[in-house]
Amino acid sequence: MSRFRAQPYAKALIEVVRESHPDRKPAVVAELEAVAAALETVPEFDRVMVTPTVDTETKTVILDRVLDALGVVEPVRRFVHVVQRNYRLQHMRDIATAYRALVDRELGRTRARIEVATAYDEAERRRIAEAMSAVIGATVVADFVHNPDLLAGFKVQVGSKVFDGSLVGQVDRLSRQTVIEQG
Repeated sequence: MSRFRAQPYAKALIEVVRESHPDRKPAVVAELEAVAAALETVPEFDRVMVTPTVDTETKTVILDRVLDALGVVEPVRRFVHVVQRNYRLQHMRDIATAYRALVDRELGRTRARIEVATAYDEAERRRIAEAMSAVIGATVVADFVHNPDLLAGFKVQVGSKVFDGSLVGQVDRLSRQTVIEQG
């Protein structure tokens, strides 16, 4: 089984968006993610789109209704139809992720996954994201995830880098240091 590569699809879409709708780059991300979420949360929709016994016209009608309900407009609407006609709709999450990465790169942003032990309000989240931006040297777009297992503090992942400021991480480091010192 070959691995699907979303990058060519994402690059093709960003070229179209640059030429015809340059102000819609972030909106296109949201629309692609909405389509991917619909496919993931409504298994019947996904199943109909990949079933070869359902004719193309029926799939087009169903897809148009879903796109209408999601508020998807051009050029994403046309793009999703092309993806469907090429039997790649099941890869929409990968395409959305690849497209988002291209937009982030163009806008000088980087994504961070921030696990927090307690719920922070919006002002605290913004301060954490700003502090990460200063450390990373780029604008950080933070996705916050509540993880009570951390006990206190937070853990940040930016690409392959992990910054662990949690209580669990501190105890783990102390434990490893103690084992090393004791031989």
